[in-house]
Amino acid sequence: MYSDDNNRPPEPQKPVKKTKIQKDKIVILAVSVIFVIFAVIYFNAILPLLNVLYNPMKDDQQGGKPTVDKGDVINKNDPYYSPGNTSSPTEEVPSTATPTPDPAATPEPTVTEEVTPTPDSEDKAFDITKASYVHASSLTFEEGTRNVLLLGFNPEENLCDSIFIVNINEKTKEFRLISIPRDTYVPHSETVIQILKDAKLYRVAGIHKINATVQIGQNIIHYTGGKFGNSGIDFIVDILESLLPGLVIDDYVYVDFYGFMDVIDVVGGVYVTSPENMYTEKGELAIPEGRSKLTARETLFYVRYRKRLDSTGKDTYTGSDDWRKINQTNFLAEVATQIITKENMTLSKVQGTLEVLKKSVYHSITPDKLGTYLSIGMDFADKQYKIINLVVQGVDIDPFGDNAWYVQLD
Repeated sequence: MYSDDNNRPPEPQKPVKKTKIQKDKIVILAVSVIFVIFAVIYFNAILPLLNVLYNPMKDDQQGGKPTVDKGDVINKNDPYYSPGNTSSPTEEVPSTATPTPDPAATPEPTVTEEVTPTPDSEDKAFDITKASYVHASSLTFEEGTRNVLLLGFNPEENLCDSIFIVNINEKTKEFRLISIPRDTYVPHSETVIQILKDAKLYRVAGIHKINATVQIGQNIIHYTGGKFGNSGIDFIVDILESLLPGLVIDDYVYVDFYGFMDVIDVVGGVYVTSPENMYTEKGELAIPEGRSKLTARETLFYVRYRKRLDSTGKDTYTGSDDWRKINQTNFLAEVATQIITKENMTLSKVQGTLEVLKKSVYHSITPDKLGTYLSIGMDFADKQYKIINLVVQGVDIDPFGDNAWYVQLD
């Protein structure tokens, strides 16, 4: 014992305990760091994705438009009404019927059975069949497959210049790209016909073509009861489902041509196989025959080209729009294999693409469908799908005698 407190050795220091305030500071710091990281990821990756995941076309809710009820789109008593295949989906129906060639017609373009892969790619090539004609009566849509309506909109003409049905069979791993003639005659119902007459549009050249139906639905009528909540989209969807029995459209994608050009720019151009030299009206060579890399503006020229001008600028083609449809269908198949790739699915590429898409692409793909389409896209990027190109053909008719020729599906 120590008698002198002054000589007592100092007591050992007790460890300092972290106070509750210090612990709170650590928690706040950790939460703040997590929040900042999440915010960076959210605003740079998740938010752009969410903005485009569900981007449906807005409907014009202005009043005053005459209402057309769901299903009241087709007049089955119209002399030019000819529904497509009405046989059972289980029956064997030829799907590549080819019309008898016209000896005087210019030969139609074709591509080889397989598209050569992009030069810097070592992956296997896609299995792509050359585009072939098919009659509506030969088309079947197997139950359980998925159908996406793809609309290419021309803002200059205010019309849908390209109409495709993408039939996806996840079991057989097949994509069928089905091109619908933009000049397809629509045997409108008596209700719609009366509305067109009241609006003094009934005799407007081309108003009864399917490429005008979206604009009729958006600007002239109010079509109710459709599955997508947009009068124009629902109108063309129900018309197509009426003309092609067995078809059920699950989703739509609506792209204007300027948005299409922007997407091509994002991926740095695409390789396209041209069936022949394509010239401008001045006789200048715009796109050479064979496979070459095209810019966005060049690809737009390619998909809209149909005059088949020669080196003097003279139009040498006297056929219908089928030639262009074959080119467009083959083009879609070839370009899809280059855009939907593992490289283009990286975060940086996806972000750039999404920023473009949300400005000019409208669609019905809701977040709950994302998993399914993402799975399909991954399998597609892995080249597991076979691509079958079909161009629907019909009979040329002039029902109004005004030389605004239509195609009657048969």
